[in-house]
Amino acid sequence: MASQKLLELRPSQLLAGVFIGIITTGAIALKLPFSTYEGISFVDALFTATSATCVTGLMVADAGTVFTPFGQIVILALIQIGGLGIMTFSTFFMIILGRSLSMKESSIIFNAFDHGHKLSIRNLLRKVMLLTFSVELLGAVILFFRWLPDYGAGRALYYAVFHSISGFCNAGITLFPDSLLSFSEDFVVNGVIGTLIVIGSLGFLTIVELQLFSERRRGRRRVPLSLNCKLVLIVTFSLIIICALLTFVMERSNVLAGMPLHDQVMASLFQSISRTAGFITVDFHEFTNGSLYLYILLMFVGAAPGSVGGGIKVTTFGILIALAFSRLKARDTVNMMNRTVPDEIVSRSLSIMFVSVQIIVVFTLVLLYTESGGPTSPLHREMFMQIMFETVSAFGTVGLSAGATSHLSEFGKVAITLLMLIGRLGPLAVTLAVGRRSARGRFRYSEENVMVG
Repeated sequence: MASQKLLELRPSQLLAGVFIGIITTGAIALKLPFSTYEGISFVDALFTATSATCVTGLMVADAGTVFTPFGQIVILALIQIGGLGIMTFSTFFMIILGRSLSMKESSIIFNAFDHGHKLSIRNLLRKVMLLTFSVELLGAVILFFRWLPDYGAGRALYYAVFHSISGFCNAGITLFPDSLLSFSEDFVVNGVIGTLIVIGSLGFLTIVELQLFSERRRGRRRVPLSLNCKLVLIVTFSLIIICALLTFVMERSNVLAGMPLHDQVMASLFQSISRTAGFITVDFHEFTNGSLYLYILLMFVGAAPGSVGGGIKVTTFGILIALAFSRLKARDTVNMMNRTVPDEIVSRSLSIMFVSVQIIVVFTLVLLYTESGGPTSPLHREMFMQIMFETVSAFGTVGLSAGATSHLSEFGKVAITLLMLIGRLGPLAVTLAVGRRSARGRFRYSEENVMVG
């Protein structure tokens, strides 16, 4: 009976149920007396478990000093389970529900999974786990040898494994009290963790397509890149470059001042990459309002579909830009790279955008009312940017903070906890809901014009 009811659940309900179950278990484990040195409230344990499982990275308790090694391992396990779950669920649902695959895309997927055998969740999980553990292992090996002279074999291995997993899963949680500020001039740490973040933010299907494309170049098979893969790569790396340039320009005389030029460039590039993860190598609390606003926009966009990153996704953003250009040119269809994007996908992108904006508006209003100290507080107006930044960071499951997280009330912590879960499940749930076709068929009412603009 229970298994029958489970099968009757919608995919979005199943996804939410799994994540809520993992978060609840994690919160109970973190509340155990041997998980922390001095104990934490259940709200803080729930906040931490949600942040780790949703690979967000916002923390109300420092992972390296508040939690014991057992508690840290619980956090790491939640990060790994959350990252694997996100990649598995989102990739699987994209394939079987929401995408209206072309013949070329179907060919790519079947080649990726047992060379044409029937797609199954077991095959998908095996492929995702193989990719995840291989990348994390390589990152951990490099970080181990980098930290070996500084911390000794035991701590170096522990730090390397923890930060490699946190980096690939775009979690942004570290065991260092200042995140990665101590390594702002370290090329190896910046390079390894930055690369892990990028790989994790590209998504499983994108990486598979790139692998198959490289095999084609070696003459093994001819599998061209799909529009989805091209769009992910173009938007992702365009945003990285644009964000890095703007960060360098706006912060060169501020938080980057006094650093050598090459370190300024490296810090700007790393922060641009980390807009989906939450690691920092410079004091983010001191960023100018212009830079904070830039990162609000980019955190809202997020990473690629099927990745561990959040946001509305880079493909949604790319489609919306193409839609704007198409309408400005009075075109009825959205065309990209000699391809036409189906109207269903365009409508879904608009739905995701609209719902995401409404979620951020509502939570920002609520937190401004409860957290900014009231209109008579001298910090009332200063808190607007911090609270809005924190709201978008939680929704985009990023983990960057402008300083408001550590000062949240109990209600604010609960609100951000809920927002992190919504941010992780929301856009995907909207995609699944919009992708479901009604069994009653389609019909249209008579048309009537409405004046807009």
